Amino acid sequence: MTLNELLPFLGYSELNSGLAKLLETAGANIRSLSPRTLRAEGSDAIELKTMGLELAFYEREYYENKCATPKDAGEAIFVAAFAYGGGKAFKRYVGPVPFANAAIGNRQDALREFGAPHRTEEEEGLVEWDQWIKEGIQVRATYHDDGALWNLSFSVPFK
Repeated sequence: MTLNELLPFLGYSELNSGLAKLLETAGANIRSLSPRTLRAEGSDAIELKTMGLELAFYEREYYENKCATPKDAGEAIFVAAFAYGGGKAFKRYVGPVPFANAAIGNRQDALREFGAPHRTEEEEGLVEWDQWIKEGIQVRATYHDDGALWNLSFSVPFK
């Protein structure tokens, strides 16, 4: 399962059979999302640590308030995919990166592949993240203090 396969399902829910089947190919079950957690916290996630991926889902009303109208009638709306640069919790994502022609391992790679960011967040002189909008998808690269990639996120743009 790759980001390129996942991104077309942004905005869809647990009712989408294509999304459910794709997750099954990675050994995940969309029904593992907790309705209680979704109601209480507004979100839940499926972690695919060996693949370097985390998939975030919003509760329907929360998604409607923060993002847009969901693309189907389900309750757990797929809002974002995170691809990790490696570390203790998640292995490095090694699949293709949407909107890029090469792997991204640090900020210089992200700027080369995605261009000038739409937004950048800095604290105490260190860049924490850069953000772009690519073909209607919000792309964010979050970095460690040394500029190495912590993760890339691909999400429905927030309102």
